[in-house]
Formats: sequence, C-alpha cells, structure tokens
Amino acid sequence: MLNAQSTQIARSRLLAIMAFLSGLSLLPFAPSPSLYAQNLDARAIAFAVQQQLVQAIEKSEKSVVAISKIKTKRQQIQSRIPAPFGLDPNQGLNLSQDPKNLNFIPNEFGAGVLIPDPTGQNRVLILTNYHLTEGGPVAGKKTNPENRIFVHAANQLGFYAELIAADPRSDLAVLTPAKGLPNRSTRALSPIKYGNTEAIRKGQFVIALGNPYAIARDGSPSASWGIVSNFHRYPVPIFKNFLNQELDKEETLHHFGTLLQVDTHLDLGTSGGALLDLDGNLIGVTTSLAALEGYEKSTGFAIPIDQATLRIINSLAAGMEPEYGFLGIHPLTIEQSQARHLFTRNTVLLEPYYVVAKSVKPHSPAQLAGMLPDDLILSIEGQKLTRDFDLMREVGKAGAGKEVKLQILRGKKPRELTLTVKLGKWPVADDEGIVQTQFHHPLWRGLRVDYPTARKKYTFSPFSYPPAVVVTHVAPESPAQQAGLKEGNFISHFNDQAVRLPDSFYQEAQKANNSPVTLQLLDGRKVILSPQEAIKKQ
Repeated sequence: MLNAQSTQIARSRLLAIMAFLSGLSLLPFAPSPSLYAQNLDARAIAFAVQQQLVQAIEKSEKSVVAISKIKTKRQQIQSRIPAPFGLDPNQGLNLSQDPKNLNFIPNEFGAGVLIPDPTGQNRVLILTNYHLTEGGPVAGKKTNPENRIFVHAANQLGFYAELIAADPRSDLAVLTPAKGLPNRSTRALSPIKYGNTEAIRKGQFVIALGNPYAIARDGSPSASWGIVSNFHRYPVPIFKNFLNQELDKEETLHHFGTLLQVDTHLDLGTSGGALLDLDGNLIGVTTSLAALEGYEKSTGFAIPIDQATLRIINSLAAGMEPEYGFLGIHPLTIEQSQARHLFTRNTVLLEPYYVVAKSVKPHSPAQLAGMLPDDLILSIEGQKLTRDFDLMREVGKAGAGKEVKLQILRGKKPRELTLTVKLGKWPVADDEGIVQTQFHHPLWRGLRVDYPTARKKYTFSPFSYPPAVVVTHVAPESPAQQAGLKEGNFISHFNDQAVRLPDSFYQEAQKANNSPVTLQLLDGRKVILSPQEAIKKQ
C-alpha cells in the first residue's frame, strides 16, 4: 500500500537520479567526437536502476513477514507514537479479535525475516528484534505468556509463533511456528539469502522492507530505499565509566557503535525488517528503537549482518544464549598529549586519540595474556583503535572463548608487543531478559557451571575476576544439591585440578566417569559429589 507522501518521495528520488545522470552526460569532457557520440541516456539508466530495485524487492519480499504482538490481558497501552490510519489499540475500534482478519489491530507491531536454518533441520525460523518479542511465549514452556506473537506471511498465510531464543544485548530474537505447519505452507516460506556486509560503502543503495504502522498485515511488506549514510553509529550518547557500561542492563552491544545508519524512511513498525542490497540479499535488520530514544524520526538504523552478527544468529537459532567477549580491564580514551607523557619524548605518536589500559584485573584474561597497566592498546585483530568503545565493541563481538591478537605499546623505552588473549565472558546484567531453550553445557550431576563473570548478580563489588567457574544452576534432589552446592558458588578445583573455564570443568567431569569427585570452592570449602546412581540407591 502506498500513501501520497510515499509516492511523492519515490517520484522525487527518481527525478533526482535522472537529473544527476543527465548532469553526467553534460560534463565538459575533452572535445572528442567519439565521446560525444557515447553520451549517456540518463532516462534509460534511471529505468535500469528502477528495474534493479524492482527485481531485488521481488526476490526477497516473500521472505519478510509482519509481526503482531498481542496482549493476553487487555490493558491500556502507553504509546509515545502517533497513530495514523486509526491504529490506536486504546480506542476500542477493533472490528475483529482474529489476527488473520485485516480489521484486527495489534497492540504492538513490527517485522521479521525468514532465515536459513544453520542447524540443517530445515525449520521455519524468523529473525526479528528482541524488543518486539519481549514477554512472548517460549518453545517448550507451558507458562502463560504476557503476550502472544502472530506472524503474517506472504499469500495471507498466518500463524502463532514462539521464541527459540532471545538476546537483549544484541536486540535480536529467533521465532518458530508454535505448531507444525502443513508441508505446502512450509514450502511457501522461503528463507532469505545473506549478502556481503564486508563490501558495504557509504553511499551504497539499500532497500528496506518492513511493516510500518502495521500496514503489512496482509503479508505484503512495504518498501523504501535510500543509501548507507554511515557506519559504527550509536543509538544514544552514553557517558558512564567503562565497568558500568559493561555491567549495565540497559546497555546493549550497539551502544558501543555497531549500527549502520541509513537514510531510508523507517517509521515505527519497521523494527525487525530487512535491509537489502541491490541484489536483494540481506545485509541488515532494521530497527526503529533508536527513534524512540530521542533521534529524529527520519533517521534509520540497522544491525549489520556481519560475521559477528551471524555468530549471534546461529546461537539463537540453536536455542542458546549468545556469549560476548570480556577482557577484564578498565580501558580509557586519552589524547595524544596524554599518551606522550607515558613514553619517552622521541616516541612517534601521531594519532589524536589512543586507548590505554588504566587497570588490569587480577586473574582476568588480559592479565593471563600478559597485559599490564598503562599498556597502550593500538589494535585488535589488525583493526586500529581510537577510543575505548572501539575496543569494547570488537571484544564483545568476538565472543567468549575466542582468541584475539592485541597490538600494544609498552614501557618508558617503548616497544610494540603482540598479546594473544583468550577472552572471558561479558557479564549478563539482564538475566531475566535472556531466553534460551538449550544450553552450551548439559547438567552434570545436577550441576551447571559457566564463566566466573557469566552473570552480574554473582560478581563481586568492587568488581574482581575470580580464578574459578561459577555455579549457575543446581537441580532439585540431585547430587549437587545433596552436597550443599548453591547457585553463585565458585568452584576453583576439580579433584585438585584448577578449573577457570567451563570447558576445563567439563573435561575433568568426563574423566570422572562414575566415581565420587571432590570440588574445592573459592572460599576454601571442599564438597564431595557422588554419582547420580549412588543418590538413587539411598
């Protein structure tokens, strides 16, 4: 559906391109008859661009769905947005309670993208924004959710969906149909193809497909187009110290500058939509959340589908919590003059800003790799750093357990060093916000452990990095519970073998077979964990 304003915008943009291309044909080239004979036909080129847009939209529009979020209990919706077309859920004008009926007005709305199943199971998977699905039903759980989620697909196919996994830090979630769909319907739901975000440049044409103001409830997403305006954008300014940023539940990975800025028209309801290149391939997930946080309505943002985002998507599709990297230092952005005070005067420091390790936490991944306070961190994995947010972003994107190379400058007689750091895990602040239906590690004797910084609620104040793993779950009536273990306990040794990583713990657990084991806690206590069979016999 098109309104008059959208039609006028599209027409003006096409005329602008034609005028631009016409200008190209009139540039004062050297007076060569052969060049004059090859003057560009601006109108033909404009129509070629138009045809490319049409083909790209036709290729991928059936892979973009509209999403309706429906409150299970009727309540007033506090909305900060205008309600065009009468789409105000508080007016009581709903002519239907059936979400398949076009007269149905959802409480909240957005879009989603059908994606390939990375596990090879050929499931129907829908990628969307976390904030659009918050409070929705979770696969395998029988609790009454706060909201129901309805998906409007192409050819007016509609179905209820549930969460496989959701992650507030990336603002991404993956849905699947709540009930099995007929094979005919499944075949009609074709997943989108991923594009190459490494080649994205400023000024590149992009296409956005979404569900502005719930207008795509018939399964036909609305299209807009524009250019990539910038990279590494921040949704809102933040002025907090590093450790608070790392541990604050309100902050996401995107607050460290991950977003694409585009000049496409992204109204509310385009959250979770597709950002396409001119080949119709997915290069980003659009979000209108930034507009809610104080930016102009016309400013658009998208989460780029790069390798780091694909890692997150694959974790969510597997039902697991995505894990983010953690160094365990307090970095600080300093000016060139401040950096020169740390080194001898003849040191060549040409950049206006640098990142310095103000402090390094004992037992942290950074300290284990040999990092010292006052080290100047020049780059990570070959990418130059100009501020602490750059370091935070790249460390977080790399993921827990990943080895990264840091180039540093050290000493009064400075020398460049390369440190290889095996990253820890960024502490999860919003524990309740994470949705997962699978876990990275199974229960072992009723026990599940994770990185010592896995959850903010288990960390110490002031912050420190324990040389241990933390207990995140104890099953009722299990050997772990019988031994007196509780969530938040830190385990430093397994049968006298030091364990600092969950992988190390589970490797030792495999060696134990059915034998009793001795676990030493960080406070010095020791507990004996019997096999499950021994508990059953008792």
